[in-house]
Amino acid sequence: MKDSLRSISFNKFKSSPISYLSVGIMCGLFLIIATVLAFIEPLILIVAVPLIALPFLFASHVACYYLQINQQINPSAFLRYFVGFFRSQFRGSFRGLISFLKSLGFYFAMFLIGGFVLYLIFKANYGATFTDSFNRLVYLYMSNQESALEDIIATLNDNDGLLLTFIVYISVIAIPLAMLAFVYYISFSSISIYYRTNVLVASAPLLKMSVNSTYSLHHKSMRKDWFLLNWPILALSLLGMALFVMLDLFFVRRIDLLPAFVIVGGVALLMFYLPFYFANMETIYKKYEPYFKEGNQRAIENILLRIQNSIELSEEEKKHLEESLRGASKDDKEE
Repeated sequence: MKDSLRSISFNKFKSSPISYLSVGIMCGLFLIIATVLAFIEPLILIVAVPLIALPFLFASHVACYYLQINQQINPSAFLRYFVGFFRSQFRGSFRGLISFLKSLGFYFAMFLIGGFVLYLIFKANYGATFTDSFNRLVYLYMSNQESALEDIIATLNDNDGLLLTFIVYISVIAIPLAMLAFVYYISFSSISIYYRTNVLVASAPLLKMSVNSTYSLHHKSMRKDWFLLNWPILALSLLGMALFVMLDLFFVRRIDLLPAFVIVGGVALLMFYLPFYFANMETIYKKYEPYFKEGNQRAIENILLRIQNSIELSEEEKKHLEESLRGASKDDKEE
């Protein structure tokens, strides 16, 4: 089954390589451009990722899918897909907020662990010079003095930026695992995009229940298939981070920009695999498409049961309600 799934995906790519290559490389370049904003201010990414990067990634998924059914994609169509990301039908396609919060947990965990280890290393190498500056930084950070910000900046830059280097190194340790987790979470969640695209008429709550039901029952095998086909995404992301760290350390030599280099490096090499990645995601969805449809039926039956248990309905009203709910998935069942 493993080999067949991989071969199915590769054959899908071979059926339309130019389409996959063009969309994949364009998507990769756009992700690089979006993450370059980290050089201006890393916090900008909190706005840029959900409002720009994820909608573009979503549009790339949909574009590749429609190219497979010989539907021509032009700039206006791609723009429609981009805007379509914000429709209620596609809300939760990447589980962006949940994915971000989970990744943030990894970041803080690694920040604390890395900070503790680096503190011991810096203390052993720089002694009182480091510990005195560190204690002063903690005191200034906890105080409410008006001049605290200026004093914090001055303390960070004392001793040739010793504390600044310490904090930057902690960030560099914490970012990779958090970024890999975020890439995985949004990618795994995006399997549902293809199901959402196939359901022409459906309420957002019904879609959410259908998708959640499918993931909860089949997440183990879906995760196994995802890693089988898409592990190079994580490997390239990690390699890109390592290369960009070396680029900064040996050529640019701007320690304050090192975290931004790590973030950009995390997506810099993805364009080389994204064309295969989109074919992989379609292949995974096709395998689980019947389960998504079953999830839809379970969701409908759940809603019907809740309504019938909460209010008195005649047989005719129950029949009409059931037909209305099932009508929302009629197009899905006919495919």
